Amino acid sequence: MKRIGIFLESLSLDDTFAFARLADERGFDSAWFPEITWSDAFSLATAAAMGTKRIKLATGVVGIFSRSPALMAMSIAGLDELSGGRAVLGLGTQAKTYVELWHSAKFEKPVARMREYVAALRKILQNPFNLTSYKGRIFDIQGFVLTVKPKAQRIPIYAAAIGPQMQRVAGQVADGVLGYFYSVKYVKEKLIPRLREGAERSGRDLKSENFDIAVGFPALVSDSDQRYEMIKPIVAVFTVAVGSSPFYRTILEDLGFSENVKAVTERMMDGDVEGAVKRIPDEMARQVTLCGTSSEIRHRIDEYRSAGVTLPLLNPTPPYAYYPLFPKHLPEKLGAGRFDYGGLREQVRSVIVSVAD
Repeated sequence: MKRIGIFLESLSLDDTFAFARLADERGFDSAWFPEITWSDAFSLATAAAMGTKRIKLATGVVGIFSRSPALMAMSIAGLDELSGGRAVLGLGTQAKTYVELWHSAKFEKPVARMREYVAALRKILQNPFNLTSYKGRIFDIQGFVLTVKPKAQRIPIYAAAIGPQMQRVAGQVADGVLGYFYSVKYVKEKLIPRLREGAERSGRDLKSENFDIAVGFPALVSDSDQRYEMIKPIVAVFTVAVGSSPFYRTILEDLGFSENVKAVTERMMDGDVEGAVKRIPDEMARQVTLCGTSSEIRHRIDEYRSAGVTLPLLNPTPPYAYYPLFPKHLPEKLGAGRFDYGGLREQVRSVIVSVAD
């Protein structure tokens, strides 16, 4: 089977356990556990580890402002030991608004922080049972001792990157990049050149090092004539997610949808989700999601693989869902949005059963 991964997001502990086992049985490469508000990533990944044998267990992603490098090293080393060497660490800065409003941390120097964070983690993870120190401009760690030895010789570290600077950092210091909402055009023309630029700064050859290019997408399996209508609300959500990254919008504009982006933004800011959805043509939704019949989605995955993506990641999305990604993202009158848990469970199962090669 060609490598493919799945996000297990916003699911109960029991459902996470069950779907991780199903994905393991179906040959998925990895299950990715986001960390925003539903649960911390390590609890869910640990639950999944207990019921699986082969699938990799990845944080997708945990924030570098909410945990110190020392705490992160302990958490990922513990997961790796428990899972028998199957842990993958996905790191991200996450949105400035919830870093500051939820974690009471100051969002500053995110690019430099990621570079140092990875360096500090590497030093700690590769030196268990010994005193480890790291001195940088941001982090000053003195005499830390990691008393868990990871099973893996080198735990893979991925840097979540939507913008160009972080993409270059991923190419410079990480084992992989984790993107989201990318078009095929963006992967070929923007992402890969930036990764190579970053690699050149540290004298790396990404191909020889098996650098992983992982990209996630809102995913919805359906043969309905309304399938694109079902996923357009979440496309509208990312179109206006400039507080997380302005580059979601840039990706769409580079595809020629500038006028649509403007219209969607105006209506979403008025709280008019239905009006925003009407300004999203099917092709705009198709270019940045994996939506359609199982055969259509497999074809789209092949397009991304041909463009250079080594690990496509499907994020099952319930029909017609929309919700804020961070504080003050959507107008207050939209509240917590629309989210169908039963629809999510159905999509997770559909994606696992019907999309795997």
